[in-house]
Amino acid sequence: MSKLTPEVGRGGHVRLYWDMIDSVAWRALSWVAKGLYISMRRKLKATNNGNIEATISTLTHYGITSPATLSKGLKALQAVGLIAKTRQGGIAYGSKVCSLYRFTDEPTFEHPKLGVKAYKATNDWKRFKTLGEARAAIKAAHARPGGMDENAE
Repeated sequence: MSKLTPEVGRGGHVRLYWDMIDSVAWRALSWVAKGLYISMRRKLKATNNGNIEATISTLTHYGITSPATLSKGLKALQAVGLIAKTRQGGIAYGSKVCSLYRFTDEPTFEHPKLGVKAYKATNDWKRFKTLGEARAAIKAAHARPGGMDENAE
């Protein structure tokens, strides 16, 4: 018998659990927002949740090339509770650092140098009971004044 071993050179993986992708929060997202989520999730390691950046310069490689697309995707992901902001950044806020995010389905460890607090997994995306509620939350997030997200530089 041979042991099952991972193929050499394949690298890590992005784990999407069925309860999330079957949720109304996930179903309410556009394909662009889903792609942004997967691209951001690619950066998740064992202890860096809460220290996930989403900037044009780091996401261009994954096909997110428009600041407007990035802003719209981040607003949608936050509106349905799949991600939450852990640090406000951006030139619009007088800061030379980017905003940081956490995935709400994973615990967050404290990163004092970055100003990131520890959180338990909150699973904010589970609060939606109907597709209409989730879509309304996304629509409201896009309607809020403020224009572009601060990370779209």
